[in-house]
Amino acid sequence: MENTVKNSGKTPSPARPFESFQVGETHQSPDRILTQEGIAAFAELTGDKNPIHLDSSFARGTVFRSTVAHGLFLTSILAGMAYERGLLGKNILALENSKEDYLQPVKPGDTIFGTVAIVGTNPDASKRCGRVSWELTLLKRDPQGDGVPVLEAHWETLVFKKAYLKD
Repeated sequence: MENTVKNSGKTPSPARPFESFQVGETHQSPDRILTQEGIAAFAELTGDKNPIHLDSSFARGTVFRSTVAHGLFLTSILAGMAYERGLLGKNILALENSKEDYLQPVKPGDTIFGTVAIVGTNPDASKRCGRVSWELTLLKRDPQGDGVPVLEAHWETLVFKKAYLKD
C-alpha cells in the first residue's frame, strides 16, 4: 500500500528545482491570527507544557502578562508559510543549518505574517542538489498595521536539481 500525503491545496505544482531559485527573490505570506488553540495543540504535540504557554493565570503574573507562543512553534509556522508559497516541499532533501533569533513574544490574537528572501545559491553542494540560503522573518502587526519583526531566521537547505526532482 502506498502512502500519499495530501497538501492544503495552496502549494503550486510541480515542486521547484534548485535552478529556479534566484538570489534576491522575495515572498510574503498572507496574514494569520495566532490562537491559543494552536499554541495548546503545539504543546500537546511536543510535550512542552510550560505554563507560560498554557496557563493564563500564571502568565498574567509574568512580564508578558499573557500566554505566549513557543519559539519553535513560530519557527514551524514560518516553515509552513514557505511551504504554502511553494518554496518548500518534495524539492527539499534536507534542512542543513538553521539559526533563529527570537526578538519579541507573540501572544494569542496577534496577527502574524512571514517574509522569505533567497540570499544565496550554490550549485556545487552535490551532484543531485544545490544549496539555497534563506533569510526568513516572522512579523506581527502593530496597532497601525505595520509589521514588527518577532523572529529572524537563516536557513540553508539542499534542494534537488531539475534532473533529479521527481514530479
